[in-house]
Amino acid sequence: MRIGILGPLWVTGTQIRGVRLRVLLIRLALEPGRVVTTERLADDLWGEPPANPAAALHSLVSRLRRELREGLSGAVVSHPAGYLLDVPPQEVDAAEFERLVRAGRAERDPRRAADFLQSALSLWRGAALADAADLSFARAAAARLEELRLSALEARVTADLAVADAAAAGALVAELEELVAAHPLREPFHALLMRALRAAGRRGDALETFERVRRRLADELGVDPGAELRAAHLEALRDLPAAPASPRRAVRGNVPAPVTRLVGRREDVARVRSLLSAARLVTLTGPGGAGKTRLAVEVAGGLTAASGVWLVELASAGDPADVAAAVRATIPPATPEPDGDVATRPAASPLDALVEALAGRELVLVLDNCEHVVDGAAAVAERLLAGVPGLRILATSREPLDVPGEHLHPVRPLALPGDGVDAARALEFPAVALFAERASAARPGFAVDDSVVADVVAVCRELDGLPLAIELAAARLRSFTVRQLAEAVGERLTLRGGRTAGPRHRTLRAVIDWSWGLLSPGERVALRRLSVFAGGATAEAALRVCGADLETVACLMDRSLVVVAEPDGPADRAARVRYRLLETVRAYAAERLEEAGEARAVRDRHLGFFIETAEESEPGLRTADQLRLLAMLDAERGNLDAALGHAVRTGQERRALRLFTARLWAWTVRGRGDEAAGWARAIRAALGDVAPPGLELSHTLCALLASEGPYAPPEALRVVEESGHPVALWAWIVGVRPSGGGLEHWRRALAAMRAFGDHEDPWARATALLMGGIGEFEYGRAGARAAEAWLRKALAGYRALGERWGLSLTLYWLSLAAENRDDAGEALTLLEEAAELAGLIGGVDAVPVPLMLRVRLAQLRARTGDLAGAERELARAGEVAGRTGDRVAAARVRQAAGEVARRRGALGEAEGLLVEALELVGGQAGVPAQFLATVHVELARVRAERGDREAAWRSLRSALESSGRAGDETVRAMVLEAVAEWCAGGGDLSRAALLAGAARSLRGLELTSRVRSSR
Repeated sequence: MRIGILGPLWVTGTQIRGVRLRVLLIRLALEPGRVVTTERLADDLWGEPPANPAAALHSLVSRLRRELREGLSGAVVSHPAGYLLDVPPQEVDAAEFERLVRAGRAERDPRRAADFLQSALSLWRGAALADAADLSFARAAAARLEELRLSALEARVTADLAVADAAAAGALVAELEELVAAHPLREPFHALLMRALRAAGRRGDALETFERVRRRLADELGVDPGAELRAAHLEALRDLPAAPASPRRAVRGNVPAPVTRLVGRREDVARVRSLLSAARLVTLTGPGGAGKTRLAVEVAGGLTAASGVWLVELASAGDPADVAAAVRATIPPATPEPDGDVATRPAASPLDALVEALAGRELVLVLDNCEHVVDGAAAVAERLLAGVPGLRILATSREPLDVPGEHLHPVRPLALPGDGVDAARALEFPAVALFAERASAARPGFAVDDSVVADVVAVCRELDGLPLAIELAAARLRSFTVRQLAEAVGERLTLRGGRTAGPRHRTLRAVIDWSWGLLSPGERVALRRLSVFAGGATAEAALRVCGADLETVACLMDRSLVVVAEPDGPADRAARVRYRLLETVRAYAAERLEEAGEARAVRDRHLGFFIETAEESEPGLRTADQLRLLAMLDAERGNLDAALGHAVRTGQERRALRLFTARLWAWTVRGRGDEAAGWARAIRAALGDVAPPGLELSHTLCALLASEGPYAPPEALRVVEESGHPVALWAWIVGVRPSGGGLEHWRRALAAMRAFGDHEDPWARATALLMGGIGEFEYGRAGARAAEAWLRKALAGYRALGERWGLSLTLYWLSLAAENRDDAGEALTLLEEAAELAGLIGGVDAVPVPLMLRVRLAQLRARTGDLAGAERELARAGEVAGRTGDRVAAARVRQAAGEVARRRGALGEAEGLLVEALELVGGQAGVPAQFLATVHVELARVRAERGDREAAWRSLRSALESSGRAGDETVRAMVLEAVAEWCAGGGDLSRAALLAGAARSLRGLELTSRVRSSR
């Protein structure tokens, strides 16, 4: 995880929405790895802390963790005293900046000092802490960082000036003139400008600069020049040398000037330059096509050395022994020294001769494409580094050189956006930005806009974010549309490069062929078999499915054909490390698997392994181990889908049904009922209507979920009821209705579930209590009070188990019961806990009533006086509704927004929102009558408050009609309460009291004459 705060907030691969969330992350990033106390955070974030700062911070941290993408959320860690950002300091640009500045100041060699300082300065992207600029903590920190930046600039220019000849000093003059214009009263910049002018042979201009700044200091500050300015002035008057002269002008070397702009590698360039400042051997590793050579050229182009920076191309080297010869052929001989030519002495070997030829010289070697001669490259690097103290080496290779002192920099694919982003957001990601730039060169006038962004993102994702692949694809726009390119990208291995590309870069197939040819037979077997994994494999899976042990996998990793994905948290780290192939490599390896005739056998082993994985984890999904197992199954989702698809395609009915059943509860908990139904239909279509012996329950559940109609045949229900399996019964209850449907369905379902009241499984007992409570709430004669008793017992059962899904659902229904008692505060507390648990088990959007949870949070916040919090919840609910395109969902959001608007006195706005809600669902089939009644009640209240009692009554009549169709006693109670309010507003208090009493009776509460205050 990398975080940038030296400019607008930047986080690896994600965007943090919400100003307060960005401020929180910035504040923690100022002290990475250190606990920031709750009190300090509250003071810094709010100035005037909220009433309950601990709760407010907890909520804010929870939201920040949800915003951070997979693999990052664990970085924000709770501590008894506060919170900390658990990332290495070097992953935060501000901390890395300070480290590099310290290293630059400590370095005695001016060239190395300048490299350190330039690496530090390259991390800046704008004003520090820009997203928090209006807060006092940020102003102080930003001012300190800005002062450090300016002092680093001074130090870097000083170091450059120490080794500059007249031409280099002239270039520094231009830079310093810009700096003194931006900082006219900063004396060190003026002093450096005077010294640079002298070094460039412009002594008169240096003296004029002194006079100019002397007058300005006197006029604006009333002070004389300081000691540093006076010293520079004296040097100019005496014409003393401003800095030690370089013995001779640096040799340029042979690094070519880049033809195209390097996109998306700013941080890589800065880090590699930083590494080269501290280490003498840095190797860029990564898969073919990742852009190692291009990055090396970019880095080398910014380096200087007295004897030059030299690019040694090893692609044509046929043997390890050729490496030394290639280096010797690239670097011209040094001019012989007057006291003798030691380089002409006979040497024991070509490598010894090379060491003697380079002895005493200061230079940088870029050894490019080492992987096929890695042994020779390693031997040359180790010997040269030992014998040539002034040498630094930057190597590129698909595997490390494995030489002592080597520092690795993996060159990873370019970052990719997620689904559903617009063009502006997508172009912030390097992969899309590279495609856009290269595509506009291939097809003038092309731009990534909202009409093509989805296809562009799909292309970049299919190509793994590999720069070479993206560039080859973008060039195809000369003859393809973006849509055609997206449809054809499956043929990625045939994408062809330009005429001048090297043979191994002409196509993606050639890129991978190059790596394949370097593998041993055992490594080739492992690589082609690993192609059956979709989304990666654990070490155990790789061994059992492919026979690939860790040593073989490690060799493939060293060759950049397998990449490793670390887990995002410390728990169970070793077991959760995953190995995967880039999709381009996977496509190539899959072809090789088919050629070897192994595809069916390996895929059968893959299927068997994931049946076992799913079946072993399924019972644990209803225990305190739920979150870990859900995370594991999510990580294996691609493999589970691939395995199930293989079983269906090859007619393996028993194995398909076993895997389907083992996955059913995970789908339910994650709120993926549509996914389960889709697989059920696919299995039914392929495998038929007859249940295999012993799998009658699995077959029946599959048939029920595959059913397009609303009703289930009696025999299906009988199989489910007789199975004695609580998950099966639950799936039937929430997924289908038996023949007849309606109230009878629920009564029979509840009766069946209650039979689990004395089940040996504690989860089954708690779920029976939950269903009993829901049944009493919805259909029971005793009403909500009896329901609450059932739900409290269910709550205790789930808490004892530590099972979050049932706990979240029970809390949701208990919040309804509290709301029914007119206790909005308790209802809100219960619902907030339900939402937090839902976030843990799969995001709030995964609970059984996702939108209603958000809407109810908004309504309860409004009813407890938190109108701002209500509006924030509605904004998030609106996002959910917008993603679904569901008109009823959008209407629910507008209905709640209308209530919030009424509570803050915006009656016109409220009425408009409520009318819009009715228009959204007007004429649409299947709109819940409960919802219509709720909208009409709220509209009646708004119109009554506006003084239009007649219009309010018309709305109440509509509400009464809808509540009569709803068959829901709590909805009928709500409408009667609204009518009671209308009567009371007209002075008919006796009728109002009568109606209010009837409403409370419907709610199962004690009778009272007061009108409810929930309005």
